[in-house]
Amino acid sequence: MFRNPKLLTLFFTMIVVMIGFGIVIPIMPFYVEHFGVGGTGLGFMMALFSTMQFIFSPFWGSLSDRYGRKKIMLIGALGNGVTMILTGLVPNYGLLLVTRGLAGALSAATLPTAMAYVGDATDERSRGAGMGLIGAAMGVGMVIGPGLGGWMADISLSAPFFLAGGLSLLAMILIW
Repeated sequence: MFRNPKLLTLFFTMIVVMIGFGIVIPIMPFYVEHFGVGGTGLGFMMALFSTMQFIFSPFWGSLSDRYGRKKIMLIGALGNGVTMILTGLVPNYGLLLVTRGLAGALSAATLPTAMAYVGDATDERSRGAGMGLIGAAMGVGMVIGPGLGGWMADISLSAPFFLAGGLSLLAMILIW
């Protein structure tokens, strides 16, 4: 499966996106507390990200059918990287909601596009393995992300966002 360098790039990109999702898990309670917001605010912010992904995934999937997989993957990786960096810079809860909502909407471009590419690039016999590869990448990212986020938070609460943003920009370069 890794004989195809494009699938390797997709694998890396999905790991990075899921690291970005998981990296915030251990630090977000402290982040919102820093802004004077409690559990309800945390729950709303986390739900906003997921809701935006739910809403925008079909939109991005449709655009990838119309304009090409690479262009939409580039938008997803760039959007994820920029919104992660912006999240690390936000000075208040209101802007945190804006950046996390944008992060959900833009990062949603990656998964449906990656899955569509696997469908395009594999034959029927190896399609399941390709989809499994995307699922494995997501799992790896979710395993690495929270540990990395907790470790980076020792530097600062913003450091995990900057790392995730940098990794997404690296993924964008590989997609390019």
